[in-house]
Amino acid sequence: MDSKTIQEKANKFNWYQSIPLGNGIVTDGETGESESKKIELMGLPADLSGKSVLDIGSNEGFYSFEFEKRGASKIIAVDKSPKAKEKFEFVKSLFNSKVKFMATDILSLKRKELGRFDYVLFLAVFHHLKFPMQVLDRVYDLTEHIAFLEFVEAVPLEHPELSALVRKMSKKGHLHMLPTKNFILEILEQTGFSKVEILGTHRDHELKPARKVPGFSERRMLVKAYK
Repeated sequence: MDSKTIQEKANKFNWYQSIPLGNGIVTDGETGESESKKIELMGLPADLSGKSVLDIGSNEGFYSFEFEKRGASKIIAVDKSPKAKEKFEFVKSLFNSKVKFMATDILSLKRKELGRFDYVLFLAVFHHLKFPMQVLDRVYDLTEHIAFLEFVEAVPLEHPELSALVRKMSKKGHLHMLPTKNFILEILEQTGFSKVEILGTHRDHELKPARKVPGFSERRMLVKAYK
C-alpha cells in the first residue's frame, strides 16, 4: 500500500491515539506526543524477546504495537469498542502484526484461560469503570512480573497527603472516580503488589466548576507496580 493510500484510509477514521504508520504518516490522534513520552517513562528494554503482554483498554493499539517492535512474542490487546477494533485491524495490517485483539469486558479476562503476562498495561482505564477495585484485583491476578498503570489523579489544592477517592462529572454526565496519589499507592499495596514506583505525571490542569470537584485539580500519573 503506497503512502497516499495509507493516508487516505487513515483519514477516514477519528483517532484517539497518535500512531506512527511509517513514511512520516502519523494518525491524527487526540493524545499527540503523550503516548511516546509514556513509553520513554516506562524505560523498557530494547529487547523484549519472548515476553508476553496484556494491553487492557488498548484502544487503537499504540502500546501493543510498540511492545511488538521490541520483540514481545505474545501480545493481547483488549478493548470492547467496535470502532477501536476497526482502527486496530487497519494498523495491524500495515505492520503485518501478530498482536491479537479481544473485544471483551475487562472482568471477562480470566487467568485460568489466558495465564499470566510478563507485562500488563492498564492505562487511563480506572476512571471509566463502575467497579474499579474489582478490576484492579483482576489486573494483579493477570500480572506475572510488572504492571504499568496510569490514573487520572485528583490533586488536592490543600492537604496534599489526603487519601481519597473523588467523583467527577464527565462532559457526557458520567461519574468518573479519581483517586488521590496516596489512595493510589495504598490501594495498589492492598491489592498485593510488592513495590510501586511513580514514573511521572502529565496533563496537569484545573477542574472546571461543571465537573463538580471543588478543592481539586487533576493530572495523569503513570506508575510501575511489581508483583
